[in-house]
Parts: sequence; structure tokens; C-alpha cells
Amino acid sequence: MNGLRALLIAAALAWAPISSAQDATQHAAPATERSIAGDYHLESVMETGSGLRLKDDGTFEWFFTYGALDLAARGKWSRAGDGIDLVVGEMGYPPQFPETKFDRMHLRSDDGELVPAWPWDMDDFRKNEERGVYVREE
Repeated sequence: MNGLRALLIAAALAWAPISSAQDATQHAAPATERSIAGDYHLESVMETGSGLRLKDDGTFEWFFTYGALDLAARGKWSRAGDGIDLVVGEMGYPPQFPETKFDRMHLRSDDGELVPAWPWDMDDFRKNEERGVYVREE
């Protein structure tokens, strides 16, 4: 499974280059946020693959695959309340499923893991329902 996870992460990260104009507008995350930076994978959600890369500079890359649905997003992350918020700058999603596009996602920090509150309504995901956990890669 680790080989498949690495392949999915590599494919998602190669999804689309961030323009140099976007790079110039993104600010570094404060030092207190650097300890949470790293690569994460989603566990405990059946038939779903998802990865999250939190960078030291306060940016993120995320992918999500559920059946034939493939999503990818990039943007900024910051501490927010009991965890972190992802604020999407650009997102890839199937045009026939515009309801899968989102601008923000909150992940609650729980003992070094990140618990997502899904930002959309789908059969298996309810809006703002926590399900699964992002576990940091070793």
C-alpha cells in the first residue's frame, strides 16, 4: 500500500505548477506552525486515497480519490482554533461535479494526527462531518 500511496502523492503533486506570481504572494508560516509541516495520508475511510503535504512556507498540496472521483488542491494553511485551516488557491475537480469544489477545509489536531471536517455533501460524506484521519508519514 505504501508504494501506491507514494505513487498517488507523486501524481497529485505533479498535477499543476503554481505560478511564480502565486509564489511571490504566499508568506512563510510562523515558526510555531513548522512542527506540523510534513506529508500525511488519510486512514480509516474505505475505498478512498488522500494525501496532504503541509510545507514550512505555509502552503499545502492535497489530493483525494474516491472511486472515479479525483480532486486536487493547492493553497495556504494556517493554525485555526483546535487545528489548521486549508484555504484553497487553485483546485482541480470534475466539471460535472461542481459540488466537490471547496474554498476552505478545517482539520482538527488530535495527538499529532489531523481529523478533517469534510466541506461538502456526498453520499458517504456529510457537510462538516469528521471522518477518517490524516496520519503523518514517517
